[in-house]
Amino acid sequence: MEDVRPHTTRQAGAALTTLESALLERICAGSWRGSEEARAQLVHARWGGKDHDGDACFLIHVLAGADVPRIPSHAGGPIATLAVADGDEHLGWLELWVDDGRLHSLDYSTFSDTAGETLPGVHLLDGITAHDGMEQSR
Repeated sequence: MEDVRPHTTRQAGAALTTLESALLERICAGSWRGSEEARAQLVHARWGGKDHDGDACFLIHVLAGADVPRIPSHAGGPIATLAVADGDEHLGWLELWVDDGRLHSLDYSTFSDTAGETLPGVHLLDGITAHDGMEQSR
């Protein structure tokens, strides 16, 4: 059974679910510019709440006082994305956002008419595209 908690009962600062942690670990993997700093912050990451209702996107809260390096600035937009696919069918993108050198949010953008109401399983993730000009596949 998937580790899913109703968003209505979660409070900002709660622990990440098993799925949320696995998705963040996967998108922070690799050697893109800032990935090492992102992984260091991930150790101190908590669920930061919802940015907007109706989808599975969530804010990331890095605990105050955590002595972690800042993620280097980049040109804007998500710092890394993962393709989400079921076989040959491309379903969308998982996007990691950073604000002021800290992990900010994980967004799931789908190609369907409705927003991604649930996060994709890790088995649906494909290669990492880092927005520092480096592309990696896994």
